[in-house]
Amino acid sequence: MIRLRPAWCLVWCLASAAAATGGCTSVTPPARPLVVGVLAPLTGPAAETGADAVRGAQLAVEVVNQAHPTLAVPLAAGTGLPGLGGAALQLVTADTAGNPVTASAQVSALVTERHAIGLITADSAESTEAAGTEVQRLRVPLLDARTTADYLTELGVDWYFRTGPSDSQLADSAFSLLGRQPARPGGGGHRVLLVTEAGAEGAAAAVRLRELVPRSGAAVAAQVQMSAADSPDTLDPDVHSGDAGAEPDAVLAWARSTAGAAAIVAAADRSGIPLYGLGQGFRQFDRPLPEATTMMRAMPWSQDYAGRNPVARDVLRLYQQRFDRPMSAAAADAFTAMITLAGAVDAARSGDPAAIRTALRQTSLPATSMIMPWNGVRFGPDGQNILAAAVVEQWQFRDFRLVYPVELAITAARWGRRDAR
Repeated sequence: MIRLRPAWCLVWCLASAAAATGGCTSVTPPARPLVVGVLAPLTGPAAETGADAVRGAQLAVEVVNQAHPTLAVPLAAGTGLPGLGGAALQLVTADTAGNPVTASAQVSALVTERHAIGLITADSAESTEAAGTEVQRLRVPLLDARTTADYLTELGVDWYFRTGPSDSQLADSAFSLLGRQPARPGGGGHRVLLVTEAGAEGAAAAVRLRELVPRSGAAVAAQVQMSAADSPDTLDPDVHSGDAGAEPDAVLAWARSTAGAAAIVAAADRSGIPLYGLGQGFRQFDRPLPEATTMMRAMPWSQDYAGRNPVARDVLRLYQQRFDRPMSAAAADAFTAMITLAGAVDAARSGDPAAIRTALRQTSLPATSMIMPWNGVRFGPDGQNILAAAVVEQWQFRDFRLVYPVELAITAARWGRRDAR
């Protein structure tokens, strides 16, 4: 069976061909705005995060459609997409409810009914995987603004792109800071206690982290799985092994849920050794902690960084004015993904999803135009942004403060209870 492209796609292809043949230097904008979609959980436990993501994407669309000549963000200076004669973008949203089946159905509706030419997702790994399968069938590019799971770039979905860092990239930042931690008494490399939240994702994360730890020059002293209901005593037999040479000097943890992250923090705090947190559970962790904690977490975004970056500071101010609330990490993620998608549409000079995918593969955004602490945006063959990076925050002074990289740090990292006092 031959699959026919929608009529709007054929019109764009014919228009582009005519322009190329005639040697035209001007482009007539389409009569209607180009539709871009956002998939996010707007109901359910993650509804607040989903709403933040929609607001971030909405701000990006408004920055493209309206002139912001003083804003050093791609496509902000003029009105609309210059490569398409000033064409405007139209944002449509879909509620996934955090459900993979719903996410798949919403992808189909956005593409076939709303005629979206590109999509942003800000959802769980499972929902994003389902959305990726559907865009592969429909042949429309999908930009993942939120997940970090390494396996998503290993599924062979060539219409999938991730703007933010993967778990491996986040772990690299944690390992870099671990390398600065004071050496163990008696010498030798660092030994880490690897703790992951129970479940299939946790098991996969444990396998990947075990592969990464030796590359950092450290060794895994022990490995433990924990659930949100486990007692804080769970880690005691491993941390206090009775063999001084085998005791870990750091906890490397991964959690999917904030409840799982909280259980790991409570258990690690009993040991008094530094905790490096990875995974969505730690990134979304917003509970107050005792000042004696040694919890650190690798993050794609930091308010401390944003306050020191002129581009980010201007976008944060605009977001506050527009929505009467501070910009969150989820909003910053979606803003960045939508600006990246808009840039690809502009570079493609077309509403054809295939041309947009090609433009995404050729995208190269510099760090100087980013609101994120990355080296820019450039996608590898698997769709992962190879220039994505992370910063490390630590709970200090009743908030999470930026402690790494040192050139961006607000304060120095603490390495144990003695430093925390």
